[in-house]
Amino acid sequence: MDIIKIEDLYFEYPGQGEETSGDGRTLRPRQPAALDGVSLSIAKGEFVAVLGHNGSGKSTLAKHINALLLPTSGVVRVKDFDTRDEASVWNIRQSAGMVFQNPDNQLVAAIIEEDVAFGPENMGIPPPEIRRRVDWALKTVGMADYADHSPSQLSGGQKQRVAIAGVLAMKPDCIVLDEPTAMLDPGGRKEVLDTILDLNKREGITIVLITHFMEEAVKADRVVVMENGAIVMEGSPRGVFAQVEKLKGMGLDVPQVTEVCYYLNKEGLDIPADLLSIEEMVDALCQLK
Repeated sequence: MDIIKIEDLYFEYPGQGEETSGDGRTLRPRQPAALDGVSLSIAKGEFVAVLGHNGSGKSTLAKHINALLLPTSGVVRVKDFDTRDEASVWNIRQSAGMVFQNPDNQLVAAIIEEDVAFGPENMGIPPPEIRRRVDWALKTVGMADYADHSPSQLSGGQKQRVAIAGVLAMKPDCIVLDEPTAMLDPGGRKEVLDTILDLNKREGITIVLITHFMEEAVKADRVVVMENGAIVMEGSPRGVFAQVEKLKGMGLDVPQVTEVCYYLNKEGLDIPADLLSIEEMVDALCQLK
């Protein structure tokens, strides 16, 4: 069952349209649309990674799933709720939680457990249930021991896990994460990615991850690549990343292991082009005659 269904989505930011003078002269030509005919379905429980260079439209797409932006034309449905229907916005944001790049912009309370309780409180959840949700959410992201701490005492990765817990406490079916590890060091990135994978595999929560780290996208069920506001590639991580020249032509990197395979093949070694992990690489090299 599809939890998110996007059909022919077209979006222009204010000022992207053509500007003309009173006598019909063009003062400013029409700028390319931020999203240009995007269609995408995401199944319940799926983990989808969205890639693209800056300006490709991936963050704009993410904001449409949470109804932070509305289509210029086309349709975005979350659990059959149309994002253009103002009466459905509350249901949409309960169904699809959003985690942003900078956790400091999402942490609103002086104590961590109070921050995680903020969303359920605004939903009108009874206090005993809020207590259960806060305890469960903090335990799920591995932050239960920090419930009475201040966010200022945490590392970047820990802050981002608390931000995820705040969304999790609202019991969403889907979590959209817009470059959640961009501001973190490698240790913090691993903490957050492990949490995302656990939520997807153990809790069955649908994940939409906007990222520019290829090693994160490798973990997804499906990879979507965007360029100039459109989806230009889509498929399994193995199938997408094997197309090294096409990705590099768009200014994107590929996982290091896949890139090594690409260059080894160019040097004449018969090695699969779609390897994604060091273990796969070692196994392939050991089988060479």
